[in-house]
Amino acid sequence: MKKLSIDQVAELAYVSRSVVSRVLNNHKNVSDEARERVMKVVEEHNYQPSSVARGLATNRNYEIGIVAPRRCDETLGNGFWSLLHLGIFEECIDNGYFVTLSPISTDKGADINENILDEKRLDGYILLTQEVTDFVINKLKEQDVPMVVVGHDEQNHEITSIDVNNFSGVKKSTTHLIELGHKRIGAIMASPNMKESVDRINGYKAALNEANLPITDKYIAVDDYSQRHGYSTMKKWIKEGLDITGVVCMSDTLAMGALLALHEESIPVPEEFSVVGFDDLPIAQYTIPPLTTVQQPIYQKGQRAANLLVNQIENKEANIVHENLEAELIVRQSSDIAPQK
Repeated sequence: MKKLSIDQVAELAYVSRSVVSRVLNNHKNVSDEARERVMKVVEEHNYQPSSVARGLATNRNYEIGIVAPRRCDETLGNGFWSLLHLGIFEECIDNGYFVTLSPISTDKGADINENILDEKRLDGYILLTQEVTDFVINKLKEQDVPMVVVGHDEQNHEITSIDVNNFSGVKKSTTHLIELGHKRIGAIMASPNMKESVDRINGYKAALNEANLPITDKYIAVDDYSQRHGYSTMKKWIKEGLDITGVVCMSDTLAMGALLALHEESIPVPEEFSVVGFDDLPIAQYTIPPLTTVQQPIYQKGQRAANLLVNQIENKEANIVHENLEAELIVRQSSDIAPQK
């Protein structure tokens, strides 16, 4: 069946082209009789308005930009980003928006400003993490364009954001090890400049404080979320004489690096050492041993970010919101009762 044009829809429904446009965009200034005739033609012929036609009718381009951090080993290869992007993509498609993805590095500022942020055709942006927000926020504020941040940013509280309850999630994972009898627990975390990292380390400290257990700076390692950081940190601790019995990792990728280091040093997990992650990536159940971790709804976080942005684009009076999704502990075989030492 040949695809109808908007003019052909108007002809079949005995209305003007502008009436069809108002019906398709749910404007109120249309009679019930005209709306019924238009919708009957639309349904019978499975009419889908072109993005160009919709753009002319609504003064929008139906295209959203994702600005993501470019990290050496996890821009697209990390399962976290894949799930998050998928949630965003599918929600945008369901709402009729195209999506562009731009991984950025903070050492390429001139290129970003010239080639990405100056693109006036985009209807809005989803900014992934506070490190991206810090880098591009001033430029986007000049454009007065709708934005949503994935990850709360206290410095830009006037921008809608969506995240998981990082504090509660890590407090649960730390409490899990405490309940297994672990009294000396380390933490491997990412940059303390991001609110999510601060909340996660505060959840770790809160659990230790409530159990009257020591917080030892020597066993709090800070770098990034990569496997490399988890691996090198655990290697360093083992070389210096490992006197903790478990570690809370602020991502599954960190935990995977730590597991490899422990394996290479012939330290059995969980018999002599317990490891807990954060994210519950699909691969977490296939590590050796399967990883105990905190499950955050990554796909749903992407969906909700897209939903919030589309709402801002289509409803200029939309309220600024800061939402938290809940995180749940998933217990597998990488954690067990603390060894007697």
